[in-house]
Amino acid sequence: MRDGTRACLGFVFLAAALVLAVAFGIGGWVLGGDAGAGLVTALVTFGLFAIAAAYMFMTIKDYAWIPAVLAGVYAILPDLLVGPLDDAVVLVAGVAVSAIISWRRGRRISPG
Repeated sequence: MRDGTRACLGFVFLAAALVLAVAFGIGGWVLGGDAGAGLVTALVTFGLFAIAAAYMFMTIKDYAWIPAVLAGVYAILPDLLVGPLDDAVVLVAGVAVSAIISWRRGRRISPG
């Protein structure tokens, strides 16, 4: 599996850990009848998806483009500041940091 696929799956598993833990926690509380059942369900759900996300992130070999992916994730999240300008700035900054990391890495690799 390529590093890009691993990173994307890692972010998907991380988002699933957060969202599904809340949803399953509420569902366990409502269906189980007490907060303890909801808490256990939420913790198990979070743990499974968090372990999957950690595994995906730990198996990545080249982290040079991670800032660009993080900037893209930030751009699709709800706006923390008013207007689209912050999204554009963060996305461009993430791509620039990725380009600099890749450029520096390419300079260290000797041709041939």
